[in-house]
Amino acid sequence: MQMKPALKRLLLTTAIAATIAPAAAAQGDNPFLRGRYTDVTTRSQPEFDQQPVRAGAFDIMSSVGVAAELNDNVRATPTNQAEDTILRFTPRADIRSNWTVHEVQAGFSLNHREYLELDSETTTDYNLYATGRLDMSRDVQFRGGASTAHVTEERYAAASFGTPEPASYDTSGVFAEVQYRSDRIQLQGTIGAAEDQYDQAAQQLIRNNSSTYVNARLSYAVSPDVAVFVQGRQAEFDYDQAGRDGTQTTIDAGVNFELAAPFRGEIAVGNFKDDRDAALYGSVEGLNVRGNVKWFPTELTTVTFLANRGVIDPGLAISATSVNTAFGIRVDHELMRNVLLFGNLRQETNEYQGALIDREDDALSLSVGGAYKINRNMRLEFQYSARSQDSSGATAGPDIDVNVISAGIRFFP
Repeated sequence: MQMKPALKRLLLTTAIAATIAPAAAAQGDNPFLRGRYTDVTTRSQPEFDQQPVRAGAFDIMSSVGVAAELNDNVRATPTNQAEDTILRFTPRADIRSNWTVHEVQAGFSLNHREYLELDSETTTDYNLYATGRLDMSRDVQFRGGASTAHVTEERYAAASFGTPEPASYDTSGVFAEVQYRSDRIQLQGTIGAAEDQYDQAAQQLIRNNSSTYVNARLSYAVSPDVAVFVQGRQAEFDYDQAGRDGTQTTIDAGVNFELAAPFRGEIAVGNFKDDRDAALYGSVEGLNVRGNVKWFPTELTTVTFLANRGVIDPGLAISATSVNTAFGIRVDHELMRNVLLFGNLRQETNEYQGALIDREDDALSLSVGGAYKINRNMRLEFQYSARSQDSSGATAGPDIDVNVISAGIRFFP
């Protein structure tokens, strides 16, 4: 799926906060903590789990992956499909403080894809980040962070189809957050800024933009297992192309829970509104949905349900907004203590907005795979994925089918 600015930054901020939040809350009386059940993918297996390297007051986790992929439609074209073998090199490292209070964390990851025949498709992506948490008291924490990355879009993304080279961009951002908790009340506020810069052909330069955003959330713990909340977000976008500037606003309410059933998750429903300066792009308003629910039928199986509906920028010259609706289910299963299997199914629809476009894309994605843990320092990984994308309307895009088989090995120093 194509990750566009508003959705991408929301997910990035959420991911950073989710990474550092667990260490912040050692209190057993916090009704907003969730940890009764353990996901299969994070279950402790001491004889097979990587052990962190201690460096004074810091723990370092690192890995290096090497894999080979076979892609039967590298450029995601409906006809004249080009097949190629890709060698992938994916090192990463993360360092985190092991203090009892406060925390700092930093890391990097690299994803180099070397195409053996179609060398113009070869790409190198990276991500660098640093975050921190300051514990002012038991109930008040401040968080902040910065990140920078180079990202290459998938060929089936709307704005990347048919370009001489894969569309890529540099993205960077900063955020600051404060969280206050008192008994059953929790308040969270976040401000941030981000920038995307494309250095490709002219049709990509219209996508260059900077943005600022504000998030606020008020939660109330009905019980130790259930909390209700209301939240809002407003983002202002400033594009290099005049008229593409705009404001995106979402307001929703929801529930966060971990039940004896056994289920854990969060569901929010509300309203989104996307306003653009130019009449060509117009404005759109509708139902906003965010849902992520995990079901733990046994200790060896975790089932994850996803549902999302909101707006993204598809990056087309004639469309600055698309209503994106996605549903998915993923199953992770521990076949043996050192063998993990997974299956993932996702359906996604993009309804493009604008006076000059009549288009809707429907995509179905399937992936299955697993990992064989040889020991603490080595595991084998394998995966098969398929994507079928159909487009309809007077200005429809291409119909695309892509299949990818990959196998590799990951080392944990």
